[in-house]
Parts: sequence; C-alpha cells; structure tokens
Amino acid sequence: MAKIAAWGRLGLMVGSGVHRISPDLWDRLVRLLDLSPQTRLIEIETDQGGVSVSRDWPSDKMEEVSAIEAEIQSTPGIIRMTMFQAS
Repeated sequence: MAKIAAWGRLGLMVGSGVHRISPDLWDRLVRLLDLSPQTRLIEIETDQGGVSVSRDWPSDKMEEVSAIEAEIQSTPGIIRMTMFQAS
C-alpha cells in the first residue's frame, strides 16, 4: 500500500493507515506531543496499515538550532557538547 503524508497543526503524519486518523484523534495525538516534549515520534498500527506521527518543525527553527550548536561547539576551550532529551 502506498504511503500517504498529511500535515496538520504542529505535526506530520505518514503511513498507509493515515485515513484512519480522525480529526479528533489527530488533535489528541498533537496534544500528546505538546504534553510530552521529549517524544519525537508516535507510531500507531491500524487495520489499514501503520501511521507515524511526528512534530513538524519549521525548517528555519532547525537551521537556527544547528547554527547555535555550531557556534557553541566552535567556541575556544569547548571540547564537546551533548544535548540530552528529557525523560
């Protein structure tokens, strides 16, 4: 079955079972991502196939994060920087 992608408020949904995700369920999934910032991906198996739901980060935000990380890591005296996910 072909994969289908759908974008919504703050998220991206991909998979062959996308049409099984109702607007109400979508809102609840997005709320889970809002309440659980350490969660980057939710996977659901439906009777029509799998669905992966993830945050839809604007590319400018990702570019800004990368630029800040690079600036910090290139600071004299900094040997390593590690960012940990909340748990």
